[in-house]
Amino acid sequence: MAMLNRVHLNGLRAVETVARPGSLATAASELNVSVSAVSQQISRTEKQLGQALFERTT
Repeated sequence: MAMLNRVHLNGLRAVETVARPGSLATAASELNVSVSAVSQQISRTEKQLGQALFERTT
């Protein structure tokens, strides 16, 4: 539970939104933020969890 307290809600929202369509661009559009912002949120969340959440292909 302590680990989850350190994870920001915006990061979890970004992870969930990217996971559905599988696209940063689609998720960014849905969240009304830039692709870069989504990418940064996901990277931050992965760092906080100590685990990669997505397989990066490009």
